[in-house]
Amino acid sequence: MSSSLSLEEKLEEALTLNAEKDAQLEYLRKQLDRTMKMNRREFLSTPTSSIHEPSEEEVESSHDSHEEEEMRPRRREQGRQQTLDFRVEIPEFEGHLNPDEFLDWLNTVERVFNLKDVPDDKRVKLVALKLRKYASIWWSNVEVKRVRKGKEKARSWRKMK
Repeated sequence: MSSSLSLEEKLEEALTLNAEKDAQLEYLRKQLDRTMKMNRREFLSTPTSSIHEPSEEEVESSHDSHEEEEMRPRRREQGRQQTLDFRVEIPEFEGHLNPDEFLDWLNTVERVFNLKDVPDDKRVKLVALKLRKYASIWWSNVEVKRVRKGKEKARSWRKMK
């Protein structure tokens, strides 16, 4: 049946299939990214003495409840007073040359720091963990240059910015 299709129809059919495959690939990338972030959060929040590889059942069951967990504030008791504690994630930054993208990321990071009252000495380390690709390479080079010049590590958020 496909042999009776014209060249344009075959091309159209191929483009449609390609678009469907691209959509599936994008969906799988998002799922993988979400799972990787969940695993990273769980790994960082687990004490080193009790780290274990999660089974497939644990990953699947935590994946289903994870979305609900993020939407719901956690209650933390401090003495008699009960407060709400929201899980807030600092976004990753890859270091593209778009200044608007950088400023948007920087403003988001600042808002997270203000919301969570992150002390200045922790801000540099937290942001350094979220730098990826070009931004991570840039930060590594900054640290190396400071060591070569005999300067101490950048510890203040103001200097890092």
